Parts: sequence; structure tokens; C-alpha cells
Amino acid sequence: MKRKRTIYFVTLSSNASIVLREAINQSQHNEVFIFFDLDGSRVLDKRYLKELKETKATDFNVLLRLAISKGIKFYGCQMNVMFKNGMDCIDGVELAGVATFLDLAYDADAILSY
Repeated sequence: MKRKRTIYFVTLSSNASIVLREAINQSQHNEVFIFFDLDGSRVLDKRYLKELKETKATDFNVLLRLAISKGIKFYGCQMNVMFKNGMDCIDGVELAGVATFLDLAYDADAILSY
């Protein structure tokens, strides 16, 4: 049986934890991709994760590592990442543009925007 493809599109960093929880649950039965754009892309920056660690907000870091270990694919909008003060993306993030998103989206069974 072919696994269904689910794509999450995250534009607000405040929604990233919600998306990660849902994506982890979906990854058991589906192929999952998460695109981070606009404010959402800041959660991919190592400096952001360091700030979270300093404030003891480790839940997000745990979710992020678990999602990557489950094979969830992370994409950061190349335009946002390049122009946001030289972001230093976490390991496992691929930079992508609209063409990559559309290529994956055409074959998706569900696209959810946050």
C-alpha cells in the first residue's frame, strides 16, 4: 500500500510545535514534508534553538529531533533563510523554493497551512 503524502506549510513560528506534533503522528502512516516560510522559518535557525534552550523550553528541541528521526523532511524557504541575517540552519534542513514546493504539492494527498 502506497503511503499518503502530507505537506505542512508553516508561516508562523508560534505554530511550529503544533505542526511538529501532528507531523510526528502522521509520519507513522504517511510521507511527511514541512515547509517553513516567513516567520516560520526562524525556528530552523540554530540561534533560535539556543534561545529556547536558555529559557528551558526544551520541548520544541525534543519534538524537532524526534521529527527528524522519523524521516520527516524539512524545507526552509531559500529566500527567507538567505536574507534573515545569515541564518545558520539546523542539520536536516534543505533550502527550497516555490518549484520544490509545487513539485511535492502536486502529488500530495493533503496540504495543511499554519
